[in-house]
Amino acid sequence: MPTINQLPTITTLSGGDQLPVYATSNGDARKASITTLVEYFQTTFADPNYTVIINAPTNSGFNIALAASSQSIWLIMNPTGTFAAGSVTLPPVADCYDGQEIIMISTQTISALTINGNGGTLVGVPLSLGAGSSFTIRFNELQSTWYTIVNSLQIDGIDVVTTTGVQTLTNKTMSFSNNTFSATSAELITALSDNTGIGLSVFNTSPTLVTPLLGTPTSGTLTNCTGLPTTGLTGLGTGVATFLATPSSANLSSALTDETGTGLAVFNVNPTIDGANFTGHAQTAPVVAASTGGTLTIDCSGSNVFTVTMNENVTTPLDLTSPAQGQTVNILLTQDSTGIRLMSWPASFKWAGGTASILSTNANAEDLLVITYLGTSWYASLVKDMQ
Repeated sequence: MPTINQLPTITTLSGGDQLPVYATSNGDARKASITTLVEYFQTTFADPNYTVIINAPTNSGFNIALAASSQSIWLIMNPTGTFAAGSVTLPPVADCYDGQEIIMISTQTISALTINGNGGTLVGVPLSLGAGSSFTIRFNELQSTWYTIVNSLQIDGIDVVTTTGVQTLTNKTMSFSNNTFSATSAELITALSDNTGIGLSVFNTSPTLVTPLLGTPTSGTLTNCTGLPTTGLTGLGTGVATFLATPSSANLSSALTDETGTGLAVFNVNPTIDGANFTGHAQTAPVVAASTGGTLTIDCSGSNVFTVTMNENVTTPLDLTSPAQGQTVNILLTQDSTGIRLMSWPASFKWAGGTASILSTNANAEDLLVITYLGTSWYASLVKDMQ
C-alpha cells in the first residue's frame, strides 16, 4: 500500500473529495468528505476573528451600544426575562470595514427589536427576536450598508413561524380545527379594533351580561327576567309607569282612560261598593226627582232608583231619557198631603192586560212604579198604596 506522499497530487478540492480518518468510535479507519470536515470546524470552533460581547439587559427598553472594533462582533444577549422592547446601536459607520460581520443572538424573547445603524443603512434586519433566535449582518463599505446574510427566522429568505417571539403574518390562512389557540378575554379585546364594551367574551348560550346597553332590540322574550325597571320606560300611556311602580287603586285610575266612577278597585268576592251606578241593576242611593210645570223628567243614566213627591199633576207624559237596553228603573211616587195628584204615562209604556194603572189618590200614598226598557218600549207595573 502506498504512503500518502506517494499519492498523485491535486490542486483543487471539492466538497465530495474524501479524506482518510481514524474513527475512534469504531476503532478503525474510515473516510470523510471535505464538506463534512468543514461542517465540523464550523460547529466546533469559533471564528478567532470575532470579538465576543456578552450583555445581560435587566429591563425592557434597554440599549446596547457596540463600540468600534477591528474584528467582527459576536453579541450574545442574555436578558433577565422576556422584554417588550430593546435596541442595539451599531459601531459608527466611519469605523466599520468592508466585510465586517456582527452576529446577534438572544436567549430570551425581545418582542420589538430596534437596530440603530449609527450612520449606516440596514437591509433585512429582523424586528424581533425569539428565545434562541439569531441573525448575522455583513457590512458593505462601498454602500455604507449592513446586509442581513443569516437569519434563524428565515429559510432561503422566507420567514419561518417560530413558537416564540413576535412575528407579523401576512396573507396566511390558519385553521382553527387543526390548531389550538389560547387567549384570555383581555388579550382578545386588545387584538380587536371594532369591539364595543369591555369585560369577558360572550357566547350565545346562557351568557351573564353585567350592566349591558342593549340599544333597541328588534325582538326578545323576557319570560324569566327579574329586576325590570319601572322608570325610564318609553311608549307607555300617562300614569302607567307610576302604576307599575306603585300599583294602588288611585294610580290605576290615573292610568285608565275609559273608566267610570271613582274610588278603589273592586273584586267580585264580597266587595264594599259606595254609591255605585249599575246600568240595568238596583241602585243603593236613590235620586230625588221633581216635576216642574206639569213635566217630570227622569235621567235614566244617573240612577236606577228615583223618588218623586207628587206636588202637582204631571200633565205631560213622563219623560224617561237616556235609558239602556235591559235597564230596570224603580220610581217611588208619593202623594203630597193634598193627594189626588195625577200622572200622565207615555205611549211607550206597556201594561198588563193593556190597561194603564192609575196612581193612588190618598194623601201621602206611596206607589212603586217598576219599568224595564226593551227595544223601544217600557214594560211597566205599578204596585199601589205601599204600606
